[in-house]
Amino acid sequence: MPNIERKSKARIKQSALLPPNPEPNALVDRDVWIEQASQGFITNSSANKGIYRVILETLWPKGHGIPGPVIDRDSIRRAVDKAKGKPYLDVFRRLRELQGDEGFLGVVKQGNQYQLIDLNVYAKKTPRAQLPDDKWSLVVAHYNNVCAVCGSVPDEKGFQQDHKVPRARGGTDATTNWQPLCDSCNNMKSVACRACKEDCTKCGYAYPEFYKPLKLPGSTLRLLHQYTNERKLDANVLVSDWILERINAK
Repeated sequence: MPNIERKSKARIKQSALLPPNPEPNALVDRDVWIEQASQGFITNSSANKGIYRVILETLWPKGHGIPGPVIDRDSIRRAVDKAKGKPYLDVFRRLRELQGDEGFLGVVKQGNQYQLIDLNVYAKKTPRAQLPDDKWSLVVAHYNNVCAVCGSVPDEKGFQQDHKVPRARGGTDATTNWQPLCDSCNNMKSVACRACKEDCTKCGYAYPEFYKPLKLPGSTLRLLHQYTNERKLDANVLVSDWILERINAK
């Protein structure tokens, strides 16, 4: 299954869902295509390869043609959870990797629904790098063996290896561009990075040693927003002004 020149990612992802074809394609054997696609995954993670395969099998069920059926998020999540034998948190991160890094741009999304409309596999990205154990131990020790953002200790699975500045934003695989993140902070960073255009060097998730995100109790936030709403003020500007006023007063 040769890779072909990459189409516009934006155009493919925004393609409209198509009328499903319930009849199997006489020119392409579904099981053979799934097997070939699975053999071509570039990720180094055998666990992720298994999840990618489950997603493709769900989007192209046995006995169906292409375009495949329209599948909702919950159905994809249930299929992955069943394969893993337990709830899995990063289902749709894996799906985005399948569309992006792995080149399956024929997987399109509209709202909370997905469909496989194109069997071509487009040019893949460079495989996601992992630091070897000796270098990763140095990075974790640099952050005092806790999550760089929230300070939590590692669970039984350890920390996620995170690029401070994502490779998509020009980050490198240099040791200084890595940090340990717990699953929760890694997920929040992934959401925050999506479509973000801000300078990574001033991001609390990329450089928490300088810009660590602040955590305010819900009760404090509620009072703050009540105060600013009553006075038609911007809460972000008000808090920034208050902090600078206090610091400069010293």
